[in-house]
Amino acid sequence: MKKSIFTRTFVTILITVLIILAAAYTVTSLFAENIYYSSKIAQAKETAKAVEGLLDETSMSYEEFIYNVDELVIQIGGRIIILDKDNAMVYGSRANADLNNINEFVPPESVNLRAGNSQIYEYKNSSGEIVQYTYGERLDNGVLVLVGIQVKAITDTVAIIKRIMMFVMIAAGIIAVDAAYLLSRNISVPLGRLNYIAKEIGRLNFDVRYEGKREDEIGTLGNTLNELSEKLEKNITGLKNELEKEKNMEHLRKQFIAQASHEMQTPIAIINSYMEAIEDGFVEDEEEKERYYEIIKDETNKMSKMVKSMLDLSQIESGTFTIKRAEFDIYGLLEPACEKFKILAEAQDVNFLHSDIPKNAFYVYGDEFRLEQVLTNFISNAYKHTLPGKKTVLSFAEIKEEEMVEPPYSRYEQGIRISVWNEGEGINEEDLPYIWESFYKAKTLTGQKGTGLGLSISRSILQHHGYAFGADNVGDGVEFWFEAAGRFEK
Repeated sequence: MKKSIFTRTFVTILITVLIILAAAYTVTSLFAENIYYSSKIAQAKETAKAVEGLLDETSMSYEEFIYNVDELVIQIGGRIIILDKDNAMVYGSRANADLNNINEFVPPESVNLRAGNSQIYEYKNSSGEIVQYTYGERLDNGVLVLVGIQVKAITDTVAIIKRIMMFVMIAAGIIAVDAAYLLSRNISVPLGRLNYIAKEIGRLNFDVRYEGKREDEIGTLGNTLNELSEKLEKNITGLKNELEKEKNMEHLRKQFIAQASHEMQTPIAIINSYMEAIEDGFVEDEEEKERYYEIIKDETNKMSKMVKSMLDLSQIESGTFTIKRAEFDIYGLLEPACEKFKILAEAQDVNFLHSDIPKNAFYVYGDEFRLEQVLTNFISNAYKHTLPGKKTVLSFAEIKEEEMVEPPYSRYEQGIRISVWNEGEGINEEDLPYIWESFYKAKTLTGQKGTGLGLSISRSILQHHGYAFGADNVGDGVEFWFEAAGRFEK
């Protein structure tokens, strides 16, 4: 049968206390009488010395001497007899003064003691039982001092001590039972609670906590279980999140392949159709053929860009996407970009404007190629949503640290805000949270179709840099922006 820790602790404490009490009672029973006898003999010797001191007091009268000896008799609770050097009675408490009637108080052999010697005498009754001990000492001046100690006083005292010990043992036993019970509960109850908590942790229930305020080993164990529960909950939650993330990633991979296949089908179908038309001779006019070739070339370029974007996105999702940071002049990047997009704007009949490029260099710490890719994606996206004759504006402004959306993590204390604004219809509020997702394509005013990958790649690049970015409906158009920390040329 399995015993609880309460039962074992209670029984162990109780038995230990009872053994100690029994041992104390046994020791008292065996040695109390001898110890008390020894103490009384020692007291008798001290009394004899006191009498000797009184006899040496030459200025003391006989009445004073008798009074002081009476006080000693009261103190020891026995009898005192004093004989001079000729064995004549000097003092006798409750004894006959006539030596011819010597009894148990004056052992006959005591009168033969020599000066400086002492002896303990026993007096037995007719049944042979010792009823009195007499300590006799012949002082140096020849005076004999006899101190009588009744055995009955010793046995009565020891009996009283034993009786008191018995009552003490009973009271101590009762107290021991209560103390053992309380102490056992004080140990077993919190341990039972800790056991319950441990089982709940085993069932992955981390809501149960140890709430005790103890500062002993049990409290330490409870706090350790709390810490273990918190760490397990955190790790298991993290593991669940990772598993969920893995499931989502698998879903995204499948979705990515399906969407990529769908996106690739359109340009492939167009190319096949136009190539078959040319090969079958349906198009004989050279100008018409040239137009067909231009369409095929345009679709091929779209496929090339799509494959490159899909490769970047694949690296981002697999975690192999890297940023090669270095300090470079951001204005040195913006100037050729403005020229390039100005030419493209003329071809698409878009009014492209940009801020004046300062003469002094402004250095940022980042990947120049990837940030140019972001800028290209922002402007290309703006052109798709800008009707002919409308404006697209590239702006860049230097800002202080306190003006930045997110303070820079680097040593720089200032930055630059680069934004691309296009004139046109704003983005629906319900679309704003999703425009950075892969393959998400909002309706464009120009009818141009994109892959929906550009903004997703731009988001990942900016996140890898730790730059703040966003998209907002501003005035009569939409603004895409990002911030980069940097410094002016020294």
